[in-house]
Order: sequence, then C-alpha cells, then structure tokens
Amino acid sequence: MEEGFSIEPAKKKFFTFFDIFAIWLGAGISIAEFWAGALLTPALPFLNAILVIIIGHLIGNLIMALIAIPGQQTGLPTMVLARASLGIKGSFLPSWLNYLQLIGWTAIMLIVGAKAMEAIFGYYRLWIVFLGILVTLWAFVSPTIWKKLEKISAVLLLALSLWLTYVTLTKFSIKEIFGYKATHNIGVMLALDLVIAMPLSWAPLVADYARFGKKKDIAFWGTFTGYFISSSLFYMIGSLTNATIGEGDPISIIASYGLGIPAMLIIIFSTATTTFLDVYSAAITFKNIKPKMDARKQIVFVGILGILLALFLPMEKYESFLLLIGGAFVSLTAIMIADYFVAKRKYDANELLKEKSIYWYRNGYNVKALMIWAIGFIFYILLAFEGLLGYTIPFFSPFGYFIGSSIPTFLLVFDLYLLSMLNEK
Repeated sequence: MEEGFSIEPAKKKFFTFFDIFAIWLGAGISIAEFWAGALLTPALPFLNAILVIIIGHLIGNLIMALIAIPGQQTGLPTMVLARASLGIKGSFLPSWLNYLQLIGWTAIMLIVGAKAMEAIFGYYRLWIVFLGILVTLWAFVSPTIWKKLEKISAVLLLALSLWLTYVTLTKFSIKEIFGYKATHNIGVMLALDLVIAMPLSWAPLVADYARFGKKKDIAFWGTFTGYFISSSLFYMIGSLTNATIGEGDPISIIASYGLGIPAMLIIIFSTATTTFLDVYSAAITFKNIKPKMDARKQIVFVGILGILLALFLPMEKYESFLLLIGGAFVSLTAIMIADYFVAKRKYDANELLKEKSIYWYRNGYNVKALMIWAIGFIFYILLAFEGLLGYTIPFFSPFGYFIGSSIPTFLLVFDLYLLSMLNEK
C-alpha cells in the first residue's frame, strides 16, 4: 500500500514544519470559523471577544496539537492510537462515530461552500458537485502531492485573508468597532467554550497528518501555529463584522465589498483545504475498523456519499447532531492525553496493529476506559443539549450555560482516567 493510504507506521517522514503548518492553516480558513466568531458579538464587548478568541485558541490548540506528538513518534493515525487506551476492538466505537461525523461534515462543508458560491454566481447544485469532486480528488492524491497543493493554497489563502481583514477594518471607525452596547446574552465561559470546541473538533484527525512529520516538534508546532493563526483570524473577522453591521454571513459581506473574484478564490480553496481532511481521515478511520479495505476506494465512496447527502438531505438540524457526536471526541482526547503524557505509557506501534497484543485487554475492550469515555460523552450531551437542540435539562442546562460543555467534560474525563490508572497500579 502506498505511503499515506495505510494505517501501518509511516516509514517516510517527509512533512516539514511548513507542510504541516500549511495543512492546518488551510483547515482554519473556513466559513465555519467566521460564523462561530459572529456568535461572540454583540453578545460580548469587542475587546472581550478578542481575548476570548485568543485564550480559547491557546487552550484548544494546545490540546489538539498534543495529539500530534504520539502520532509523529509512532507513525500511526489517531484512531489506531486510541487502541492503546480503549483496546483494539474498543477503538472501533469512536472510529464508527468519527467515520459518520466526517461524512456528515463533508456534506455540510459542501453545502456551505455551494451556498456561498451561489450568492455570487448562482447554480447551487452544480457547485455542490464541483466542490465535491475537487475535494475528493484532493484527498485521493498522495500526501507528497497534497503537501505541494497545500503550500500553494496556504500562501494564497493567507494573502486573501489578510486583505479581507484590512478591507474590513478600514470600513469601520474605532467608535463603531468598540462603541456598540453588548447584549451579554452569553457568558464569558460559554463563549470560551465555543472557541475551544473548534480546535478540539479536529483532534481525532491530527495524528493522521502528524505521523508524516520529520520531528515531534515540527508536528506539534506546525499543527498549533497553523490552525491558531487562521482560525483565530477568521473568528476575529466574524466578530468584527457582526459587531459593526450585525451581519454574520461572510459571503454577503464580501460580496457587498465588491470582492467577487477574491471571494470565489477564498471559498473554493478554503472548502478544498478544510474538507479534504474530512474525506481522507474518514477513509483512514475506516481502515482502523477494516484494515484490509482499500483507502482510495473509501475516499471515492466518502466523496460520493458527501455529495449525495449535500444534494438531497435537509441539513438544518444535522449540524447540531454532529456537534453532539463531537462530544465523544472531547472525552477521547482527554483519555489519550492522560494516557500518553501523564500515565506515560510507551506505545509500541507494532503491538497496536496486532489483534491479540498487550492492548487486547478483555476480549479486545478496556472496559474501564470505555466506561469513563461513555460517562464523559453523556456528561457533554447533558451540558450541551439546550444550546444545540433547544431543550432544557434540569441542573445541567443552567450549568452548561455558564461554563460550557467542552472544558468541564475534558477535566472530568482526564481526572477519572488518571484515577483509574492509579487503582491499576
């Protein structure tokens, strides 16, 4: 199997800092980040929103980028690394959830990109198909090819994004930016949670790319800085425009500036650089469950399914469902970080790929770790339920409103897992 389409330990470590930086810079330049930033204002004063964006990305990116280290050192993708703590078969449970959510996010990103292009040029369904094919082809070529594509698109996207930032800032006076009256309809902690949740949502994918990094420092810092710069920037632009003109839709804003062609380039390249990660990682995640499956066939299948979902299924509530599924990976990330960095268990890459190995536990499942993972998942859903689906749950909904769901879930699972490891010793 060609390097990049296998879950075997990566033999060739060919990604430089800028290769990994470019991948995550492209992932963070997204309309989703723009919309998320718009949620923070005018709820918070603009300066408070900026501080929340910076602090939230520092915390979220640290957690996200830590997964890059075991990925680089073992050469294994994220869901295979999960075998160490959950058991060989135990890792199949989050793998199925990750596979489903990545197909769902592929469809949603195609819808978002197509709607944006429709606002400028029309032909909504045609754009879904065009963007879907582009994303699938991007994921289908080998990592040695996408590293070149990502470098080119990263430079272009960063230049376009800085230009958009400049144009946006010059449109408004200091009084307009800082002088509005904040509504305070969300608290600072909930706002912080909204920021942290974005980089955490990428954690199940990080090692899929970090495994090709030349050194662990390159893998960590390339992941951290690439996503920090682009995601923070787009959060800030979203907050700025919603605060000043009450508009959270980036495309209508860009179109109103008369930036049609730059808008088109931002949409096409950001859709490709964000969504190809979903398509490729869905295929690699599936190989954790079915190692003999051809990853390239899976890439084509995921791409086609993403296009069909985007064309024919109503997605209004599906995004909330996917965000709830994302709670599974807050818990999983907490377990993986506690296991690798605090319990300091050294992972044997070859053992992780065997069926009957030291990671077999009981019938392939580490029952204790899976129970902690499930507790964290349920806890996250209870805290996030009202914010995502609109239904109140006594005690949990008010608690979630004030402190969010990602931070308390991560801390709960992290502590429970370490306590379980102490008992084992």
